[in-house]
Amino acid sequence: MAFVTRQFMRSVSSSSTASASAKKIIVKHVTVIGGGLMGAGIAQVAAATGHTVVLVDQTEDILAKSKKGIEESLRKVAKKKFAENLKAGDEFVEKTLSTIATSTDAASVVHSTDLVVEAIVENLKVKNELFKRLDKFAAESLKHQ
Repeated sequence: MAFVTRQFMRSVSSSSTASASAKKIIVKHVTVIGGGLMGAGIAQVAAATGHTVVLVDQTEDILAKSKKGIEESLRKVAKKKFAENLKAGDEFVEKTLSTIATSTDAASVVHSTDLVVEAIVENLKVKNELFKRLDKFAAESLKHQ
């Protein structure tokens, strides 16, 4: 898994011909919907690179398993990255984990996020239903990008 060292940035334009007037948005808050292997990995990388993250799934049990997997993965990364300084490795793990919150209610968290990433079942109908439902609650800045 690759770790990004810069803040996520993307260009946003209200018109396809207005590329010169596109503005850059710095993404600080990320919501990841789906706590499986891919979603947990995305949440881990986002948190490790300084973003606050909310990981969303259907049950608390799934979310607990996801956070446990993230912690185990972070400990492996820390063991390699901080081989000479175990205390710094522990601090890295704890700091990263502290930026990951969990929720079973996606609608309640998308209003205050800069980026929504879905990592749910590969079923287009389910994905469309999810975004149709979340569009009612998402911040205006997310709706027209």
